[in-house]
Amino acid sequence: MTEKKIYTEPAREVPVLADIDVLVVGGGPSGVCAAVGAARTGAKTMLVESLGSFGGMWTNGLVTTLGGFNSWLKPYRRCVDGVMGEWLRMAAAKNGAEDNRSWVLSSDPEIMKLTADELLAKNNVDVLLHTWMVDTIMEGNSLKGVIVENVDGRGVILAKNVVDCTGNGDVMARSGAEFRISEALQPMTMPFFLAEVTPKGDAPFDDELVIPMGPEPGYLGKEMMPYTTRRRDMAVDNDMLNKAYEDGKLPFFGGPWFGGLRTNYPWVNTTRVYGSAVNAKELTEAEMQGRHDAHQIVNFYRENCAGFEKCWIMTTAATMGIRETRRLTGEYTLSRTDIAEHHTFEDPVAVGVWPIDVHPQKGENGAHDMFVPLPYQIPYRSLIPVKVDNLIVAGRCISSDREAMGTLRVGATCGAIGHAAGVAAALCGKNGCTPRDLNYNELKSELTQQNAILE
Repeated sequence: MTEKKIYTEPAREVPVLADIDVLVVGGGPSGVCAAVGAARTGAKTMLVESLGSFGGMWTNGLVTTLGGFNSWLKPYRRCVDGVMGEWLRMAAAKNGAEDNRSWVLSSDPEIMKLTADELLAKNNVDVLLHTWMVDTIMEGNSLKGVIVENVDGRGVILAKNVVDCTGNGDVMARSGAEFRISEALQPMTMPFFLAEVTPKGDAPFDDELVIPMGPEPGYLGKEMMPYTTRRRDMAVDNDMLNKAYEDGKLPFFGGPWFGGLRTNYPWVNTTRVYGSAVNAKELTEAEMQGRHDAHQIVNFYRENCAGFEKCWIMTTAATMGIRETRRLTGEYTLSRTDIAEHHTFEDPVAVGVWPIDVHPQKGENGAHDMFVPLPYQIPYRSLIPVKVDNLIVAGRCISSDREAMGTLRVGATCGAIGHAAGVAAALCGKNGCTPRDLNYNELKSELTQQNAILE
């Protein structure tokens, strides 16, 4: 094995770009909600994002089906509100998102981007796009800020508390916080929009689609599978697709699941690519493979699926859809048992509703089994690293086992967790305490005032 070459970077002075109360790193659903929640709690707040718009997987990743707002089970309750609910209502007012009882809510990613900009601006959050967090600044076990890079060069952002909303746990990893990562990760997906499709399905694209299950939790049976694609007007022969895969005519795929707000322009979630999104080479290969597979799949649809004869890809996602990477080792690890057995907690900060949805390894095409739970609580302690202070983790990389992560990873749930993290970070700055020492009743009171749902 060839020894890796090392270059020693010369010491240099780096300008301090900001010295603030709360820094949020990562501008997806959790990051936007964390930043707005912190600002509304009175903190001087900054949000940095590595890509060119806010919204994360919902926008750059083209995950247009907004999961986690509504329970799948009768009586179909809304389980996420607060900043996340405001974002949804603002987008819906622009005809850019559904707002009903459906198990997922289709959206327009361009309207979701615009709405995120407006939400951040009206709450006076300082923002930087195209800005990468490249390292952390530690004093013992305390996180004092981060080093960033952008077109201006290298800079420092100091903060009383930092919220990691990167999805991949980049801040927690560089701070030395303990984390886990599974040996076999869920597949990544390259979603895309199609143009010029003529719907041929038996069911109309209803304003509302609920799954006739519940109120008891349980496994989603095969008879319910037709309900798990938001656009039931998009018809493909799944047996034919599976046979085409076996014959080498299609790459490995999931679903397919269809969404989108425009009749002849469906969104498609079907590609499945394996690798690690926290390994640059594997992520690069996955992005390229995802685009290749998307075109191969669409070429097959065009030749073999009624209604798709004239279709073409309008756009693929700007970044790969990532389901799983690092998971924090926190003060409490949320487990599958907690969710399946509906455990309650003394420190809930958000409610999750999505099924235990762990996409399979290679060899199993199409849909997969999912356990649909009752709405469940997510404890504050799962956001707190066991060793590092002044850091709160939000989104899919909080402290959970792999199956629990399979449900809390969807956007609205991540946003609710982020909202709680931002409020907690702001309160810690006000009180001069660490996140692990924050009085939960104070956090609960502030979140309740900001219309978050905790129970």
